[in-house]
Amino acid sequence: MSGQKGAGRRRLVFTVLVMASLLLVTLFLRESAGGFLHSMQTDGLGAMSPLQSLATRAVEPFQDGWRYVTGLWSAYEENEKLTAEVEELRGRVIELEEGAEQNRDLKELLDFRESGIFPEGSTFVVARVIGRSPTQWEEWLQIDRGTADGLAVNQPVVGAMGPVGNSPAGKGLVGKVVAVTAHSAQVQLILDSQSSVAAKVQGGTAEGILQGSLSRTLIMDYVERDQLVEEGVVVVTSGMGGIYPRGIPVGVVTGIGEEDVNIYKQIEVQPQLNLYGLTEVMVITNPPAETGLGEGFLPTGIQSGSGSGRD
Repeated sequence: MSGQKGAGRRRLVFTVLVMASLLLVTLFLRESAGGFLHSMQTDGLGAMSPLQSLATRAVEPFQDGWRYVTGLWSAYEENEKLTAEVEELRGRVIELEEGAEQNRDLKELLDFRESGIFPEGSTFVVARVIGRSPTQWEEWLQIDRGTADGLAVNQPVVGAMGPVGNSPAGKGLVGKVVAVTAHSAQVQLILDSQSSVAAKVQGGTAEGILQGSLSRTLIMDYVERDQLVEEGVVVVTSGMGGIYPRGIPVGVVTGIGEEDVNIYKQIEVQPQLNLYGLTEVMVITNPPAETGLGEGFLPTGIQSGSGSGRD
């Protein structure tokens, strides 16, 4: 019973308060702006204003702190997003630069192929360099083409690229294929100490054998002493030996050595291009046969079949 009485009392109080509120609202709306209720409202707001101002000042540091924390988090998230975008863009730039470099190399190879140097009917396979000899005791490149692409041992390899360091700009001989699998091949560079190339001075009659050296320069040996050779002239393949077609640029004369006790000159030759910066090369897969390297060509004292590997 006491519970029911308490509930009834609360309902009565609630009803009285609602009716009083409705009465006050009705009186407030009906009276003039200078009436009693309007005056009480104005006085109440004036009394509460200092408290509101105090509460606002008390809350401001917490609001500022919250904005600072949320700002830091937003900045952190934005920084992470921008960092990821920068890394992505950097990767794209690298890809574009590599693509542009590859396109330049391929264009130079194409220009070299169309230069008119090579005999009519020559066919070419473009290959990418995928490996290099680890020491200067051997000088070779590994390329990504093999027998499946028409490659075979003793096919000449040429290249083209712009100037790098002190190497002259140009297009020229790289070497020859010495080992081949289905999808890769090893190219012996002309700088290898076991390499030799029958060569001649462009525009002249001086001929000799170009050999690699550990100093990474070429030495043209067995040049007759009475042959005129000047620094700065270009040395090209002579076509003797049946491997390298005639007229492929090899290098530029940088030094001439003569000794009274030697019947031959020794010519120092700088390779026509930087063989260590190549990324693409061309293999001549059907080099037209040239005059063989016979006894009549060999300098005095060099015997045919001696295993010198002259090409």
